[in-house]
Amino acid sequence: MSDGLPSSIPEPEIRAELERILASSDFQASARNRRFLRHVVEETLLGRGGRIKAYSIATSVFGRPDDFDPLQDSIVRIEAARLRRAIERFYLLEGDRLGARITIPKGTYVPEFSRPQSPAEASPLIEQKAPPAIEPLQDYGPRILVELFEQEGDLASCPTIGRTLTRQVISALTRFTDLFVYGPATAEVGGAEHDLPIDYRLSGTLTLSRDRLHADLLMSRQMDGRYVWAQTLDHPLGVERDPQQIVSLCSEIAGHVVRVVALRDGILDSQARESGGAAPRHFAGYQKLLDFHDYWRTLDPARFEPLRLDLEATIAADSGFAAGRACLSLLYSNAARFGYQAGPAPLDRALSLAREAIRLAPNSSKAYHARAVAEWFLGQPEDALVTLQMARALNPNDPELMAELGFRHAKRMVWEIAVPLLEEAYLRNPLQSGQYRMGLFFFHFAHDRPAEALREALAINAPGIGHFHLASCAALSEMGRIDEARAYLAETDRLVPGLRDRLVEDLTFRQIHPDLIAAIARAIGRVDPGPGRVRHLRRPPAH
Repeated sequence: MSDGLPSSIPEPEIRAELERILASSDFQASARNRRFLRHVVEETLLGRGGRIKAYSIATSVFGRPDDFDPLQDSIVRIEAARLRRAIERFYLLEGDRLGARITIPKGTYVPEFSRPQSPAEASPLIEQKAPPAIEPLQDYGPRILVELFEQEGDLASCPTIGRTLTRQVISALTRFTDLFVYGPATAEVGGAEHDLPIDYRLSGTLTLSRDRLHADLLMSRQMDGRYVWAQTLDHPLGVERDPQQIVSLCSEIAGHVVRVVALRDGILDSQARESGGAAPRHFAGYQKLLDFHDYWRTLDPARFEPLRLDLEATIAADSGFAAGRACLSLLYSNAARFGYQAGPAPLDRALSLAREAIRLAPNSSKAYHARAVAEWFLGQPEDALVTLQMARALNPNDPELMAELGFRHAKRMVWEIAVPLLEEAYLRNPLQSGQYRMGLFFFHFAHDRPAEALREALAINAPGIGHFHLASCAALSEMGRIDEARAYLAETDRLVPGLRDRLVEDLTFRQIHPDLIAAIARAIGRVDPGPGRVRHLRRPPAH
C-alpha cells in the first residue's frame, strides 16, 4: 500500500495506536494539534495521503479561510513541529512496546506507520548490511537541469541565441549556492538523462522575428513530469536587430527566470513547502533554510531559540554545511541586535560562523551577507558595506542583498544610494522581510514626512519587535498624535524593558547617523520626557 501505510500493519491496529496516543497524559498537545494528528492519520488510512498539504490542513483543521496562503502564514509548519515533538516525547515515555507506531517525518505532513523490530527478529546470526552513507547537508538542495533552449525564426543575425540564453540562465542560477545546476553537457557526459539526479527541468524556445524576440519558458518536475511553471515573454527589437541588443535581452530574460525560480518565495521555495511526503531526502538542507527564511521574514521572537538550537545541532552533525553556518551567524547577530540570551559574546560567534561559511563556500553570497551584518554591529560599518558589495557581486539578482545594502546606507543617511536600492528590492520581491522598510522610515522621517514614515513603520509587520513600535511612536509624535504615540511607546517598553532609558546608547550601537538619533530622541521626548535626551553625541569616526 502507499501513502505511509505498509500492508503488514492492519488498519485497526493503527487506529488503536492513534486512540492510545490521544488518550495518554504523556501526549502533551493542544486540542488543535490533536485534531491535526487525527486528520492526517485518517486521510492516510483512506488512501488520501497525497492530498495532505499545508493548505488542506489549515482550512480543514485550523479553520483558516479559503484564501489561506502558506507562503504568508506558516502556522501549519509551526504546529507540525510542535506535534512532532509531542509524539517523540510520548514514545520516549510510553513507547516501550512492539505495537504500531505513528510518526510524522520532517519535511512532510503525511504520517508513517511502523512496528519496532522484536529481539527475536533482530537475529545476531544474520549479517547486517552497512547502512548507506548519509549525504552531507551541503550536498542537499534542489537539482535543476537547464536544457538547451530551442531556437526558431530568422536567426541570421544571431544563430546561437539558444545557446546564449542557456549559458546565461546557468550562470545566473549557479550564483545561488543552495541549488545544484546541470546543463546540457552534463546530460551528455553522464549518459542517459534519466540517470541524472535531478528534480526539475528548465526548458524553453526562443523565436526571433523581424521586430520581436519571443520566449516560451517551461519548468517541470522530474518525478512525475508535472509542469510547475510556464511563462511567455515578448521583447521588441530595434529596426537594425543589433546582435548586442539581442544578447542583452537574453540577459534580461535570464535574470527574470532566476527571480521567478530561485529567489525566496519563488517556484523552488513553494515546491519545497508544498511537497508533502514527496520531497526527496536531499531537500533536507533546503528545508532548514526555509525554516530560517520563515523566521527572517517575521523576526518572530518565539521562533528564535528553537531555530538556533536546531541549526547548532545541524552544523555539529555536518561541519561542511556552509549555508547553515551563515544562517546561524545571522541569528547570533540578531541576538545582539534584539537582546536575546545566546551566550556571552554573540557577535564574536556570529563573525566566526560567517568566516567559516566563507571558507567552506567562497562563492556564497549568504555567507558574505552574514559577515557584513556581524561587522555592522561590531562597530565596523564601513567594512560591512564593503562586504555587502562583495555579496551583491556574487549574486546581483538577489533583492534581499539590495534591500540589506539600502537599509545600511539609510542608517548612514546616504539617501541617493539607499532609496533606489530599497525601492527596487521591494519592487522585485514585495514578499521579502519587512524589516528593511525601516530604511524607508528613516528617509521619510529625516525629510519631515511623518505620515509616510508611519506608513513604512506599520508595513514592517513585526509585532514582536519593540524597535519597530518605537519607530511608529516617533512618527506619531511628529504628527502630534501623542496619545497614540504613548500607546506604541508602552508596547515598546513591554517588549524591550528599559529601552527608553538607554535610547541614545541603543541607537548608537545600531550605527545610526547622529542626526537621525537626535531627531528620533526629540520625538520620543515629546511623548515621554525621560533620560533619553540627546547629549554628548559624536559622529562616527571617518574611515
